[in-house]
Amino acid sequence: MLLVTFHGGSSGVNNVYAYDTASGALQTQTALQSAPLTKAELRGMVSANSYLYVVNGGKDESNVMCFQAVSGSSVPTFKYVGVFVGPSLSKKRHFENSIGHPYAVQFDGSGFCYVSNQDTNVVAQAQVAADFKTATIQKGCRSHYLNDLTGICPAAGCAYLDGTFAASQVGTLPDVEIEATPVPAANGGLSVNPPTKITKVQNSVRDLAISNGVLLVCDEPSNLIRLYSLTDGTYLGESPALPKGPTHLAIFSNGLYVSAGDQLYWSSLSNPPTVASLSFQSVLTAPAAKNPYDVGGVTFDPSSRTAYVALQQGKGETGTGAIYSYTVSTRSGAPVFSDQTVLATICSDTPEFVLFLLE
Repeated sequence: MLLVTFHGGSSGVNNVYAYDTASGALQTQTALQSAPLTKAELRGMVSANSYLYVVNGGKDESNVMCFQAVSGSSVPTFKYVGVFVGPSLSKKRHFENSIGHPYAVQFDGSGFCYVSNQDTNVVAQAQVAADFKTATIQKGCRSHYLNDLTGICPAAGCAYLDGTFAASQVGTLPDVEIEATPVPAANGGLSVNPPTKITKVQNSVRDLAISNGVLLVCDEPSNLIRLYSLTDGTYLGESPALPKGPTHLAIFSNGLYVSAGDQLYWSSLSNPPTVASLSFQSVLTAPAAKNPYDVGGVTFDPSSRTAYVALQQGKGETGTGAIYSYTVSTRSGAPVFSDQTVLATICSDTPEFVLFLLE
């Protein structure tokens, strides 16, 4: 089964579509049940800990939700368990901690999860509860590395949004309650566009991936991937620059896949990943269309070595798109994508993330 999220909002698709990957048939447009989704802007999805976690980037919610698969249902159905982490909204709808307009979530398998947030431009660390149904943003900065950067702090000391693990190069952003200490790029600070407080954030941190103790983060405005040690937050450096800003990440068969513009890039991954090991090359160009496609989310079926790729036309709630599938050969060198097939053409909204799940 393939799950798909969309841009959403007041006039977009506010639920998850589920497709039968064998036939391409749409199984349901409402895979998520009993959740508050009226104006949801659903983004990243992760299947872990026997639950499905779905990021909701809607500004009135700004949370990650937890769902559990319903057995015996005729179509893929996931029952709402509750809010996993968030929101951090004040009465003014300003963000009080690092959770703000979240985009993606990842788990480290050691009791923590990591959430990228577009409006605070921060990757937050949260402590996962023993039952995996909730997580807690802890006070202060969660990166030992950032806490040791006394050289960048003002006389009064550093100030970070609660839960900060990877910080922003700009500490004063629209709709953020506190003025955080800006962290230079050389120390792992994430870039943001525009770098002012007088308007809304346009481009900032995007997707996340975790591999062998390393957190990989899409820094879209800087056109690169930043690497951090999960042990203590140590900044490990930046990847070579890509031609356009990266938005989505996927790891498959010891390779890192990066969506950027109309290209899907690939690099082999060392164990653990290092900056020196990253060297990107394009392995897929979005199919030609009257209105050009951008490459969105990517997911893999390891049993059939099939890649499912979200293709985006236009922006926001007025956008459209499609889901394509490819056979992927990774026998030697860079992967080869073949057997291009249109799994679905979507006219109602822009597809964002895709997630393959075994039924």
